[in-house]
Amino acid sequence: MVKQKGRRPTAKQIASKGKFTVGERTEPIPAAVWGQLEPLDRVAREMTERWGDTLPSLVTPELAGKFEAAYEALKQAVVDCDVVRTNKIATQLMAGWKRMEAEAEGAGHKPLSPHAWCVEVDGGQIVCFARQGCAELRKRYPEWVVYSFEDAACILKQHFSEAFLQKAFETFPNAKVTRVVDESGNGNIEDDIPW
Repeated sequence: MVKQKGRRPTAKQIASKGKFTVGERTEPIPAAVWGQLEPLDRVAREMTERWGDTLPSLVTPELAGKFEAAYEALKQAVVDCDVVRTNKIATQLMAGWKRMEAEAEGAGHKPLSPHAWCVEVDGGQIVCFARQGCAELRKRYPEWVVYSFEDAACILKQHFSEAFLQKAFETFPNAKVTRVVDESGNGNIEDDIPW
């Protein structure tokens, strides 16, 4: 099975700040529909932390195909603002994630080491943070961006002043860095604060 990047939208991507874009048309997503996506998004994040983007490639083609088709159906249910269908498909997908994990483990596959955590960022890119074994992960998954905790700390220290981040998190304790924009190309970060 060939892995296509960014094919399973997260609730965040589907909502896109409360709106869903279809071609030129942008419509607000009703809260009732949005609420159906939150539990699914939590399960998807948990599975991505444990498996990265590998899980669909570790199961039978039939199960992987049903899983991907369900995400397509979910996208359409959201576009249609169909609360009942969104709920039904989101519930099926939550079970689907667990079924894929069980099938993969039953076939002898193992999730990432407990010292590694993956995050799917915009566009389907997997970023992995590992306490140890970074070189092995980089070789095994060349399409992932893999950082040791030391790598991540050095990058953050270089691009953000500790005082700025500390003050931001004191003022907005639930805030998180969601993206960094370096439009100038000279290392100066011009990040519009997304909180």
